[in-house]
Amino acid sequence: TMVGMQPLDHTKIIATVGPASASLDSLRALIRAGADAIRVNFSHGTGATLGPIMQRVREAAKLEREHIAILADIQGPKLRVGEMPRAGALLVEGQPFTLTQRALEGTSEIVQVMHERLAQDVEPGTQILLADGSIELDVVAIEGSDVRCQIMTGGRLFSHKGLNLPGRKVSVDTLTEKDHEDLRYLAQTDVDIVAISFVRSAADLQLARKLLGGGRTIPVMAKLERPEALDNLDEILDQSDGIMVARGDLGVELPFERVPVLQKNILTRAAERGKWAVVATQMLGSMVLARRPSRAEASDVVNAVLDGADAVMLSEETAAGDNPVLAVKAMDALTRSAEQVARRGRGTESGNDAHSFAVGAAGAAVAAAQRLDARAIVTLAGSGLTALQVSKWLPSLPIVALSSTSATLRRLNLLRGVRPVEMPHHADLEVQLGFAERFLMDAGWAKPGDVVVTVGAVPLGSGTETNTIRFHCVRDRKAGS
Repeated sequence: TMVGMQPLDHTKIIATVGPASASLDSLRALIRAGADAIRVNFSHGTGATLGPIMQRVREAAKLEREHIAILADIQGPKLRVGEMPRAGALLVEGQPFTLTQRALEGTSEIVQVMHERLAQDVEPGTQILLADGSIELDVVAIEGSDVRCQIMTGGRLFSHKGLNLPGRKVSVDTLTEKDHEDLRYLAQTDVDIVAISFVRSAADLQLARKLLGGGRTIPVMAKLERPEALDNLDEILDQSDGIMVARGDLGVELPFERVPVLQKNILTRAAERGKWAVVATQMLGSMVLARRPSRAEASDVVNAVLDGADAVMLSEETAAGDNPVLAVKAMDALTRSAEQVARRGRGTESGNDAHSFAVGAAGAAVAAAQRLDARAIVTLAGSGLTALQVSKWLPSLPIVALSSTSATLRRLNLLRGVRPVEMPHHADLEVQLGFAERFLMDAGWAKPGDVVVTVGAVPLGSGTETNTIRFHCVRDRKAGS
């Protein structure tokens, strides 16, 4: 019997795990609500504390029978203030405020800063922003390693909040000592993707890959949150498997009005290069407390989908907010409604990159599928790159991606419009088609007689590039199968 039609898996959702969502039951609830990947944030832990959570994500995914990817996010050199009282301290406009290297609990007049070269990186007149730009200081004088400031915009400051020096080069390495340790730890795990924070150049990504153990190819995602990264965008795209538009820090480092336009440009460039693209931070920020998103947030998520993001991300909404599951459900509803207006079959001008066979085959498969009114595009096992390229053309029909390896299935699950389907190792073409047909019929996406387009590398398992497109009529397998 045809099961009720499964909704098309469109733009994917990444949910961050944190105190509000770390239990097995919470993780299962996030997956049921629509999360396709879980982000583990190493800004708030180490392998010792986050390893068990990663194991729990695997357990939850198994129980829910979903191929959930784990994205580990490395802290990077985010400048932060030190300890404050539990309730924070109120900084009042016009009052003096000191940033110091001394270890002390902060007050409304002084706080420790975890950056020993701060006094060298600023001068009188430098603007310093705290807590994602909500508090603004102006440097008045430098006394030894103390930086004396005046509070220009006040607010409540809590422990470990971020510090930004907009427009100034900061004398820190992109990968800190903690990052080195965390990357070496992740090299020993089955993590699916690693995001590198505050990337400034291609060299940062090369070093990260080296620390992740050259031989094993864990995909690496560059987080774009520094102005320098935008100047080096092409080389960063070349060296990465994907990019994340991290709007929190980007919006503090640059004038906020530039960020939406930059987001569109970055997503277009990523699509042309055939790279994963994620939009992150403050997407449903009001849902940390509220049970519904604001109208502006709703528009923001829909626009990220229309701009061609593979995935949209929730941060504190699911990590620490009051309504983690509702936030994922809201994101799911918004990405689905965006699908109804999404531009279809947008071409990627990526014929010039190294995978020209795969790109050409992907484009031809999408064009043929739409002309033949096919029900789905099926990518054969071993053609993960093809699935990526097909996804980049934003077809309106489902992409069923076959694979026999768990790691590939999980990574495919982050691609827009792709539904990964597991099949046995070394299955021949007939067997693969059988798995795809059964899945499509069970999902209610196709019935006997419907056309599907298959694309892959033939002979199977030969490691050749994608070279074959086939048109195929779904058979009624109940008769004699």
